[in-house]
Amino acid sequence: MSKSINPTQSSSQVNMAQLLAFVGPCLPFAALGLPLAVILSEYYASEIGLSLGTVGLIFMSVRLVDIFVDPVVGWAMDKTRTRFGRFKVWMAICLPILFVSTGFIFLAPTGASPAYLWVWLLVIYIGFSIAALSQSSWGSVLSTDYDERTKIFAWWQMANIVGIIAVLLIPVIVQSVLHGTYRQAVQYMGLFIMVLLPIMIGIALWKVPETQSDAPLHNVRISDYFRMLKRPNVIRVLLADLWLGLAPGIMGALFFFYFMQTKGLTREQCSISMFLYFVAGLVGAPLWTWASKKYNKHRTLIVSALIFAAVYALLAFLPAGNFLLAAFLVFLAGIPYAASLLLTRALMADIGDEVLAESGQDHKGALMSILSATTKLGYAFSVLTMSALAALGFDNKAAYNTPEALMWVQIFFIGLPVVFLLLGAWAMKSYDLTPERFAKIQAMLADKGLIRHAPSQSPGH
Repeated sequence: MSKSINPTQSSSQVNMAQLLAFVGPCLPFAALGLPLAVILSEYYASEIGLSLGTVGLIFMSVRLVDIFVDPVVGWAMDKTRTRFGRFKVWMAICLPILFVSTGFIFLAPTGASPAYLWVWLLVIYIGFSIAALSQSSWGSVLSTDYDERTKIFAWWQMANIVGIIAVLLIPVIVQSVLHGTYRQAVQYMGLFIMVLLPIMIGIALWKVPETQSDAPLHNVRISDYFRMLKRPNVIRVLLADLWLGLAPGIMGALFFFYFMQTKGLTREQCSISMFLYFVAGLVGAPLWTWASKKYNKHRTLIVSALIFAAVYALLAFLPAGNFLLAAFLVFLAGIPYAASLLLTRALMADIGDEVLAESGQDHKGALMSILSATTKLGYAFSVLTMSALAALGFDNKAAYNTPEALMWVQIFFIGLPVVFLLLGAWAMKSYDLTPERFAKIQAMLADKGLIRHAPSQSPGH
C-alpha cells in the first residue's frame, strides 16, 4: 500500500560527513575547469611557444569533439551495473585519466608540438566529462527527497566555487609572495590538482554510498535520447540551462575588456572584482536552497534569473573609474549566479524519477549527459563574442579603441547577457513538475519497487 509523501519532509537524508565527502572532488574538478576555460589557451601561446591561431583551433576542435563525449558516457553509465553502483565506478575510472593528463598538460615542456597539446587536451576533456557526469549523476540518486536534492547540489555548487577561488589564489601566492614566474604559477596549479584528485575521489568512494538501481538493465538507444528531448520539462530545463549559461559565459569572456577598456579599471582591480563574484556565489548557494524549499525549485530559478538580469543591467550605468562601486555590483551579480547550475541539476534529477516511473527505465545518466552538453554549448558559444567584437573593430591589445568599438563591447557585455537571462526565466514559466507531483511520482516508484534509499553510514564507518 502506498504512503503519501510530504514533499517538504525528508525521505532520504544525507548526513553531513557523507555530503562533505561527496562534494570533495569538486575542489580538484573546479580547479581544473577554470584553467581549461580561461588560462591554458593563453599559456600555451605565451609560454610553450605555439601560435595563438593554432592554439585556438586546437581548443575549439577538442571542445567540439567533447560535446559528443557526454552522450556516450551517459549511455555507458545507464548500462553499468556493479555491486559498487553505477556512478562510483565511473568516478574511479576518471581518476587515472585526469591525474596523468593533468601532468602532461600543466607540466608541458617548452616547444611542445600542436599534436602534443591536441592529444592530451582531448584526454583531459574526456576525463573531465566522465568526472562531471559521474558526480552529478551520483548526486541525483543520493536522495529521493525533493528539497534534499537541492541541498546536495547547493553544496556541490559551493564546493565548485571554493575550488575556483583556491586555484585563483595560486598565481597570487606564487608570483606575489614567492616571487615565482607565471609559468611556475601554472605548474603549481597542475600539482595542486594532482595532489587533490586521489585524496578527494578516494574519500568520496570510501565514505559515500550509492543507491543501487532497481530498474532492469536495458539497451539505451539513440531513439531514447530523442524521446527524452521531446519531453516538455526536459526542453524547458535544457533551454534554461543554455540561456542561463550563456550569460555568465559572456561575462567571463569579456570581463576584463569591459571593465578595463570602458570603465578604466586596472587589471588588478578587475581580478579582485572577479574574485568577489565567486565569493558571492558561496553566499548565494544556501540562499537559493532556502528559497527553493519555500517557493519550489523552478520558481526560485525564475526569480534568480530576473534578479541577475536586473543587477547585471546596473553595470551599464557604472561611472568610469569607480572601483568600489564596480566591485560591489559585481559581488551582487555573483549571488544569483550561483542558482542556475545547482537548480537545473536538481530539476533534471527530479525529471529522471518521472521518466523512471513512466517507463520503468533509469535514464539519469543520459539526462545528466544531455544537460552537461547543453552547458558546454552555452560556454562554447559565449567565446564567439570575442571573434564578433574583433570583426566589429575592437582590438584588445590597442591602447585606444574607437567609440563605436567600445559601444559594441558594452552591447555584448551588458545587452546580450540581460536578454539571455530573461529568456532563461521565460523558458521555465510553464514547468509543471511541482513538489506535489513529485511526491506522487515517489509513491508510484515505491509501489513499483523501483526505488530504495542509500544505506546510511555513520561518520566513523
